[in-house]
Amino acid sequence: MNRNQPINDDLLGKFLAQETDAHESALVENWLKQNEANQKELDDYRFIWQQVSSLKEEKTVNVDAAWNKIKPKINSSKEAKTATFIPKKSKFFTPTSIAAGITLLIGMGILAILLNQKNVETISLKTQNNTLEKTLPDGSVVFLNANTSLNYSTDFQQDTRNVNLIGEAFFKVQHNDKKPFIIQANGSDIKVLGTSFNVRAYDKNVKVSVETGKVQFKNKTQQTLLIKGEEAQFEAKMDTIRKITMVDKNVFSYKTKIFTFENSSLEHVINILEESYHTKIILKNNHIKSCRLTTTFNNETLPNALNIIAETLNLKVSETAGKYIIDGAGCEE
Repeated sequence: MNRNQPINDDLLGKFLAQETDAHESALVENWLKQNEANQKELDDYRFIWQQVSSLKEEKTVNVDAAWNKIKPKINSSKEAKTATFIPKKSKFFTPTSIAAGITLLIGMGILAILLNQKNVETISLKTQNNTLEKTLPDGSVVFLNANTSLNYSTDFQQDTRNVNLIGEAFFKVQHNDKKPFIIQANGSDIKVLGTSFNVRAYDKNVKVSVETGKVQFKNKTQQTLLIKGEEAQFEAKMDTIRKITMVDKNVFSYKTKIFTFENSSLEHVINILEESYHTKIILKNNHIKSCRLTTTFNNETLPNALNIIAETLNLKVSETAGKYIIDGAGCEE
């Protein structure tokens, strides 16, 4: 133990069991104030205590069953045995009981696993009217679009790297043949070894668009393999996956802010800009929706892009209460 004054395991056990007298409690509390390492040591001790205490209602604990459950994780060949615990009337085990429990856990090779699990956290990323870029524990990078949530564990040391997505995100996954990267998205699974792609999963109609590499896209009943330049969408009503060649080059525009429009309707252009800049844009009359536009925007601000559109199509743009309004006589047919 890391301590500057005599604090032994029995005293920590008594402290956790709330069986110390005033002098003993003061010794522990003063020890905790000395440095953060002491507090962490007590937290680890408490965590082990809780694991053993969870067994207190069972007279017999089948260690063999526990061993079989964790053996794949610790890859050990030690022999499992059966141990007997006698429950106490008090809320906590005595210091002797906790010491015995820790000894058992050490003997089984479980102690290190418990302490490792204690330090594993679930990270939740959320966006509202903004985007967010994050590097994951394996070095993969994810870029979240607006109104998106992503959950993942800080422990990427298992057989797979799992994340849960609701919303839209662009992934650039570090290659690892031995640990597939799996995204669970509104009932669909996207599995890759290492590639870059976009997942749109605001509802059950999940859409995957591949920029580089290969992606396995599957639902409960179907699956398909996508390569660079392909995309697929699960159509919930039809319960089918539809795979096509990627047509719209602006799938990744919310991330790159590079837009390419080729004879696109103004209505389509405005929809893309709205989603990418997270700002409401109103077309004042239906006639101008059918105006056609061919242009490219590269990291333009939204006001600049709208002014270019207005100048090109002989329209007017104004801003009111954080919204943009486009109006005018229309465009030449």
